[in-house]
Amino acid sequence: MRSSHRRFVRPLLDWHRENGRHSLPWREDSRSPFEILTAEILLQRTTATAVAGVYVSFVAQYPTPECVVAAPSDALTKRIAPLGLTKRARYIERCSAELLTHHEGRVPRRRNELLSLHGVGEYTARSVLAHAFDAETAAVDTNVRRLVSRFFEIDSDSNSIDVVADAVVPPGRSSDFLYAMLDFAADVCTARSPACQSCPLGSHCRSASSPNEELSTT
Repeated sequence: MRSSHRRFVRPLLDWHRENGRHSLPWREDSRSPFEILTAEILLQRTTATAVAGVYVSFVAQYPTPECVVAAPSDALTKRIAPLGLTKRARYIERCSAELLTHHEGRVPRRRNELLSLHGVGEYTARSVLAHAFDAETAAVDTNVRRLVSRFFEIDSDSNSIDVVADAVVPPGRSSDFLYAMLDFAADVCTARSPACQSCPLGSHCRSASSPNEELSTT
């Protein structure tokens, strides 16, 4: 995967250094694994902009599983009410209780243990591993799937996209790389109007090199 690092990974990281959404509060280096887990649960089916409006005050009030469990359920729900889908307050509450019961209040570093937590699915587990523990794994959502599918010219429904995304994660930079893919797919390699002419990956993107073929919009 050395050529992929040169053609895909390095340009993405360079682009992200200058253009990434670094101001999002859960991306701060000081965030604890539990604060990152909380962010990932809140981000489920919700935009980053919306979550940013409630996240700081939520984790300031409830920075640990102990704080969450000690809080009245209706107080948690009220805190995240602006996001809708208030059931996520129950996810965080039950997840916190499970952390205290089974993991001494610490966020586990193993994928299968994360998946056993209430409200944590495959994407959330992988995101926590990458951002909280810098594990060499990728979390593939619709945006990342579109980017990898286009660049490597892989069918967007193929399971191999997950394999390829994992394989190109740079050691020690998994968090930065995952954020780079997410931001780049949202801002440049968009679903319906990708900026192929100015894309820093363009000369090596297999889809962009086939101008007569319509780009996938997934």
